[in-house]
Amino acid sequence: MNHSDSNSNAMMKIRSAAEYLTGRVSDGCGDFVSLMADYWREAVHRWRNRAMKQALWKAALEEFEADYARAYAPDLSRNPDVGRPFLLMPRIPARAGIVLVHGYMAAPLEVRALGNYLRDRHFAVLGVRLKGHGTAPEDLASRHYEEWYASVLRGIELMEQITGKIGVCGFSAGGDLALLAAARLEKRIRAVATVCAPLRLRNRAAALAPSIVRVNAFMKRIGLNRFQWDYIENRPENPHINYSLNPLSGVETLRALMQETENALPKIQSGLLVVQASEDPVVHPESAAEIFNLAGTRDKTLLLLSRDRHGIVNGEGSEAVFDALYRFFALHLLARARRPVKTHPEIPASAIPALDVQDEPAASSGNVSTVSP
Repeated sequence: MNHSDSNSNAMMKIRSAAEYLTGRVSDGCGDFVSLMADYWREAVHRWRNRAMKQALWKAALEEFEADYARAYAPDLSRNPDVGRPFLLMPRIPARAGIVLVHGYMAAPLEVRALGNYLRDRHFAVLGVRLKGHGTAPEDLASRHYEEWYASVLRGIELMEQITGKIGVCGFSAGGDLALLAAARLEKRIRAVATVCAPLRLRNRAAALAPSIVRVNAFMKRIGLNRFQWDYIENRPENPHINYSLNPLSGVETLRALMQETENALPKIQSGLLVVQASEDPVVHPESAAEIFNLAGTRDKTLLLLSRDRHGIVNGEGSEAVFDALYRFFALHLLARARRPVKTHPEIPASAIPALDVQDEPAASSGNVSTVSP
């Protein structure tokens, strides 16, 4: 090779390297411009809707205070801080928001740790309070699941005043309500996630609740109130949050909610993550497989974690659950982020697909992952 050819090859390599660096800089500038435009749109959205957001948030707080004062029962009601809804805003402007829904007989405090985790990762987070919860068991006994759903819907309407990109995440029965919202609201919900959501319960005695409720109604009509069986004892994992008495009428409407959710699953078209504890003592793990199989969306993931508790959003191992939920919502609500989302050491990157995609993820037929500690 002569000196001229050597110089030519060197110039080609330099030109190729320059073109590569120019492309990377151009991509970086494009990402920065896109990110700033996203922040600007969200800031304008919040400014235009600030009065409505403040009004809806004030109404949510006032409703809780009124319900708590009306239903308060010594030895049965928890501290009001347990049941009060929460709204968490990140230090930098939020580009997306997540509505969190607690479980049956619980309260917003049940999902507060998850809310803090997501807020620290720049999401706006709203923890709704379901009607009849956070007050007293007698208040819950008089409620129907459509009243619980109405609480979730008001929470979504509030979050829509903060951001146009919304996800919903529910634990236990809250997961059923999140699925119902995704099915009914369609494009208003970009992503939905559930943790230990029930379609089937371990306790078969729950199937008797409707019959007992009907017997109770008959006893009341004929004046034999003293023979009514209205409540059963509840021994929850988090006694400082959950009710100690479970109204049988509540079990009946919970079963109705599970059936309504099952019927609605084919209508879901948003991204879906189903998280389930493998040895859940409350919710039968088959529920997760049924939710995954029946959901209409092709963009869905089932994550089975090796756990022997129901309340996996609190206590040991909960951060791995939080991490999986964060990565799912980061993918579906902040999809233009180029850097891969960091992975919790317990959950491999393959557990939730396409974590480092730059644009909207391609639809898939679904992904199933099992993770052991």
